[in-house]
Amino acid sequence: MTSKKRDPRTGSASPAGSTKTAGKSSGGDAKARQRMAKQQLQRATRRPRSTEAEADDAGGRLFVSALARGLDVLSAFRAGDRALGNQELAERTGLPKPTISRITHTLTQLGYLAYDARSTTYQLGGRAISLSYAALANLDVRNIARPIMTELAETNNLHVALGTRDQLMILNVETCEGHGLVGLRLPSGSRVPMAITAIGKAYLAAIKDDERGKILSEIRKQHGSEWRTIESSIERSIREIDERGFCTSAGEWRKDINAVGAAIISPGGGTVYALSFGGPAYLVSHQQLDHEYGPAIAAAARRISASLGA
Repeated sequence: MTSKKRDPRTGSASPAGSTKTAGKSSGGDAKARQRMAKQQLQRATRRPRSTEAEADDAGGRLFVSALARGLDVLSAFRAGDRALGNQELAERTGLPKPTISRITHTLTQLGYLAYDARSTTYQLGGRAISLSYAALANLDVRNIARPIMTELAETNNLHVALGTRDQLMILNVETCEGHGLVGLRLPSGSRVPMAITAIGKAYLAAIKDDERGKILSEIRKQHGSEWRTIESSIERSIREIDERGFCTSAGEWRKDINAVGAAIISPGGGTVYALSFGGPAYLVSHQQLDHEYGPAIAAAARRISASLGA
């Protein structure tokens, strides 16, 4: 016969083993509730799936955000940087420091970054350097432009640069300098602002209207109250390129630097490049920009474009 135990709350009898079973059941329910709460917390902390509009803004449904963030970290390294820590990389990219830590760890494991444990900083690793050398070696425009740029630089004892877009900057992929040049040293791999340099404004003048509109929208956000002046200068440079084949920049980027710029169009409307030609203001007058160096850089750009088959 099964012994029964009276429930003090209800006064009813229940089998003796039922209390133990109920205890087990109650414990199982508690564990189930804990698992459910944990799952809900995990779901709440996941990155929400992008809507179609957000995906389009980010680059479309095929856009890989994690890869983009990793490339942003690699792009944060500039010519002249010896090493950067996670905090500096976070400031340059705008990414949270914990995210930067994961990305730098991954890039180090893959050989794209090299870690210095003593200073807790990173440098570009062998795989990143080999990619940059391969990219430069395979640039036809660079090989074609180099002798023309060298002739210009040595004849006039000024700085000549060949560049293309890197976000809102111009990346110098080739530079040449006169032997006695003083006051302007921009090696290959260095970057200059797009909006306020002759080379950057020449690039903006050469690209398609819709692409230029997107870039100018970003530049507007970056420069704020200075935008009106910058916009007028860019519009003037577009007219100059259209009318004369070159644009000028006198003291816009640096007060003591004057330069001219011209665009190079690749065959089939491919990558747009730009040339700049200039130096310290005491060596490069406004009159020389308009009547000597401007026509020279426009002629050089035409020679390079023709050699590319454009």
